[in-house]
Amino acid sequence: MLLNIEPGLIIWTVITFIILLIVLRKVAWGPILTALEQREHTIRDSLEEAQRARQESEQLMAQHQQMLTESNREVARLLEQGREEAERLRVTLTEQAQEQAQRLLEDARREIVREKQLAMQELKNTAADLALAAAGQLLSTAMTTDDHRRLVTEFLDHFPERVEG
Repeated sequence: MLLNIEPGLIIWTVITFIILLIVLRKVAWGPILTALEQREHTIRDSLEEAQRARQESEQLMAQHQQMLTESNREVARLLEQGREEAERLRVTLTEQAQEQAQRLLEDARREIVREKQLAMQELKNTAADLALAAAGQLLSTAMTTDDHRRLVTEFLDHFPERVEG
């Protein structure tokens, strides 16, 4: 009796199952499919957003690398420019120092020549005075003082030529 098949029970079971499927299809199947579609859409959007974020981060990384490279080039350029400017400044200062040394040397030479001329003039005057005094004692009154001075001055004017020659 266990395996008795009752056709009424089978029909009612099939009818109940079909009604349950219809009710589930109208009540549960739509919301389940909608929820699955929404979940699928959310996952797809999340993946697309992650892909966009990855691309943006790669672009930002590339931009950062480019900026770093440009910064390194700029630093190298500025260092080279600084070296060149320092070299120009060194050359300029060296030239100025050489020019100043040359001017000082020329000024010293002019001063030496001037001092030599003053010393020669003083020597002439002293020699003239000594010669006048000596000649005056020798000649006593034969010539006037102005005559003695004129003779000695003429002699001394030609004195450097005689000494150098």
